[in-house]
Amino acid sequence: MPCSLVYLDGGAAASPNWRGKDPTSYVRQAVCLNRSLLRAGMPRLNIYTNAVDTVHSVLAAVPENARPVVHELETTHTALPKTTPFYAAHFKLDLMAQVAKRMPRDALFLLLDTDMVALRPLGRGIVDRAATLGAGVFDISDQVFPAYGSPRVIADLEIAAGRSLVNPRWYGGEFLLCTATFLQRLVDQARPCFRRYIDEIGHLNHHGDEAFISAALCLLVEQGQSVVEVGAYQAVGRHWPGNTHRNLNWFSRCEFLHLPGSKALIEREARYAEFDPARLWRALSYRHRLGQIRAAAKLLVQAFMRTPAPDIGEQPRQVRDARDAAAIIPGEADASRTRNLQAESGRAGGR
Repeated sequence: MPCSLVYLDGGAAASPNWRGKDPTSYVRQAVCLNRSLLRAGMPRLNIYTNAVDTVHSVLAAVPENARPVVHELETTHTALPKTTPFYAAHFKLDLMAQVAKRMPRDALFLLLDTDMVALRPLGRGIVDRAATLGAGVFDISDQVFPAYGSPRVIADLEIAAGRSLVNPRWYGGEFLLCTATFLQRLVDQARPCFRRYIDEIGHLNHHGDEAFISAALCLLVEQGQSVVEVGAYQAVGRHWPGNTHRNLNWFSRCEFLHLPGSKALIEREARYAEFDPARLWRALSYRHRLGQIRAAAKLLVQAFMRTPAPDIGEQPRQVRDARDAAAIIPGEADASRTRNLQAESGRAGGR
C-alpha cells in the first residue's frame, strides 16, 4: 500500500530542499512516482492531502489511468510554528495514524516521499523480511552523524525520546515498509516523542519528522522490536547531485531512488506519458557530473584562497584533493548501467 503526503500550506515554511514557488509541484512529483510504481508492477500510489480540491485540479490534466488515489488527510491540531523547517513533513504522523486505523491487516504499508521514483519492483526478499519482522527501515546514521556531529544528533534524539538511548540511530523519513501492527505501535510510540519535540523545538538542531520518528524507532528497537535495514539491500538510496557518499553505480542498482536535490528533474519527467528509467538515469548522471565539477571547483577556490604559496615542487593537499575530486567522474561503468536500464525499459515496453 504505497502512500505519500502532499501537505499544502502557502503560509508555512517550505522545505529547505525546494526552491520553487509553486507548492503544487509536489502533486506533479507524485504523478511521476505513481507512473514509476505502475511501470514496476506495484500498486497505485495513495496521496493523503489537506488540500483535496487543489490536488484534484492539478490531476485533472493527467490521464485517469495515471492518477494516484487521493484521500483527505485527517490532521491534528498542534502547536507547531509555521516557520518550522520541513513544516509539512511533520504531518506524516497524521498520515500514519490514519492509515494504521484502516489498512487491511494482511497488507504492507509503504511510506514514500513524492520526490522519489521506482526503478524496479521491491525484491521479494526484502518484502518477506519486513513482513516477518514487522518493518523495513532506512538507517542513514552513517550520513547524518558525520555531517552534523554525533553529539548534536544524539542529543536531539534523546530529547525527543525523553531519555538516554542505548544505540541511537537516525532513520530516513522517505521510506518505511511495515505491517499494520507495527505501524500502530510506531504511531503510539511517536506521539509522546512528538510532544516532547514540540516542547523543546527551540533547543533542537534538527527539525522535521525524522527527529521524532527516529526517536520512536530507537525506543521500539530497545523494547525488542526487530527491523530490517533496507538500505543494505539497496531497496532505496538517497542521492544528491555530485554525491560522493556512494558510487553512482550503487544508486543505479537501487529499487527506489530518493532525489531531494532533483525535484525539478522529477517534475519534468512527470510530463511524459510513460515513465522511462533510462531517460531519467541519463539526466541524473549528467546532473551528477555537474555536481562533482562544482564540488571540485569549490575545493580549488578554497585551496588557493587559504593556502600560502607552496615551495617549488610541492602541491598543497587541498589542490590534490580537488584534482582527485575532479577526476571522480563516472565513465564507462555509468554508460554500461544506462544501457542496462535502457534494455530493461525496452523489455517492459514489450510486455
